[in-house]
Amino acid sequence: MHNPFTLFDLPVNYQIDETLLKSRYLQLQKQLHPDNFAQSSPQEQRLAIQKSAQVNDAWQQLSDPVLRAECIIALNAGDTLISSETNHDLEFLMQQMQWREELADIEEKQDLDLLDELTKQVNEVRQHVLTELVSSLDEKNWIQAKQQTDRLRFIQKLFVEIERVDDKLSDF
Repeated sequence: MHNPFTLFDLPVNYQIDETLLKSRYLQLQKQLHPDNFAQSSPQEQRLAIQKSAQVNDAWQQLSDPVLRAECIIALNAGDTLISSETNHDLEFLMQQMQWREELADIEEKQDLDLLDELTKQVNEVRQHVLTELVSSLDEKNWIQAKQQTDRLRFIQKLFVEIERVDDKLSDF
């Protein structure tokens, strides 16, 4: 696995300095800009394009909380833990089903107040999951970190759905 933290010269840590990350990203992209290689050989141009793609991929990984956590887990525990089936977390599965049903009901009722309440509730759970994720990563409890990462991924997807419903209801 390619280590995006190394590429940006950052410590492997979930909590990152986003300003420093962005600064290093822009610096690397400036160095790898095609204009800098206009007079270079085709091979050097191709290598610069490949390196630029690696920088973009690393930026995506480190900018996204789920991908950053997965990267840390993979660097420490290997890719097999990341690619294994989602932990069968029945309590959270029930919570997911409840949130989906609530969101469908809110959409049907066209109730923005209920949508705001659901958003607040999910955001509170998200904050709790993030706290647990950071703790699990710090403690090098990769299995627990993977479970929290899976929860966080679902919550991110749910927020996309909440936003879709919000947009739809705001148009009325």
